[in-house]
Amino acid sequence: MEILLENPFILIALLAFISSFFKKKKGEHPGNNNKPPQQRPQEEHPVLETSMEEALKEEKRQPAERTSRIEEEYRRRKQQAEESMRALQNQKRAAERQANLVREPAAKPVERHQTQMQTSRQFTPQKQAIVDGIIWSEILGPPRAKNRHRSIKRK
Repeated sequence: MEILLENPFILIALLAFISSFFKKKKGEHPGNNNKPPQQRPQEEHPVLETSMEEALKEEKRQPAERTSRIEEEYRRRKQQAEESMRALQNQKRAAERQANLVREPAAKPVERHQTQMQTSRQFTPQKQAIVDGIIWSEILGPPRAKNRHRSIKRK
């Protein structure tokens, strides 16, 4: 017995044997969930392989479907954006037409006014118009009481 405990190789082998023995006992216990995997019959392997192939195909199909949905959504949004751009351009053209219609009649009186100013540069005052202007300036101007002029008596 002393030889077994003094030799480390024999001691290690003995411990390994004892631990494997207890592991086998635990595996045989009916309540244990850690059962070793059982060999499946040969019939299930083709089913398993086909189901795995189908799962791989499905995984490949999902990204393809997702990308096709994204592309379709992109096309739809692009078409909506183009339609809204066309509508805005049509509105812009209509507004420009209306602005041009407003500008044309407005430009004509300016031309008439310019021609009138060129002809009115030859100002010839009339006596009656000058007299009326002086009278109105006195009427509309400041009152005499506010103007501090010396009276004739003070002079």
